[in-house]
Amino acid sequence: MSKNVLYQAKRFDVIDLSGKEVISTKKVTIGVLPYSLSDNMLKDVGVLHEFNRLRSGDYCDTIITGTVDPDDTDLLSCAMRELTEEGGYVQDDVDLWVFLGTFKLSKASNEEINVFGVNVTSLEQGEAKGDGSKSEKLSSLRMTGINDAILTDESLFLSSFLRLFDFFYQRSNDKK
Repeated sequence: MSKNVLYQAKRFDVIDLSGKEVISTKKVTIGVLPYSLSDNMLKDVGVLHEFNRLRSGDYCDTIITGTVDPDDTDLLSCAMRELTEEGGYVQDDVDLWVFLGTFKLSKASNEEINVFGVNVTSLEQGEAKGDGSKSEKLSSLRMTGINDAILTDESLFLSSFLRLFDFFYQRSNDKK
């Protein structure tokens, strides 16, 4: 396949890939879906009410996302940092994190996101530190009951939630 760069930006290029214009990303992206349990059952999930000018009303309800920084030693360390920056939780017990998988974000892009679930049941939510961007200053994470969370219209949130639900479903079947 021939590849011709049509436009370059900080985080992505637009390329002509054998006659098809696609977005080619330059950074590794992670996602974080915090959750809490009650009697070993999924009780709440974290919904990031994120400032996003591309959405009606300038906000969307999604998961925490971010990109790997040079100081991050691996994807999990990036996820831990993003949880604290955008969610206000500090969870450094690696046994309470689960890798939910890698998702493709669009058929017009090669971008993938590596998504983690994290148990924050016993934690107090502190103030989100943010990265200084306008988007993070105007965004907030709230824990939401699963019946309300599934009404979210963002596909990244819903696919991450489905993987988290499957993780608990598989785990409960393993115990039988």
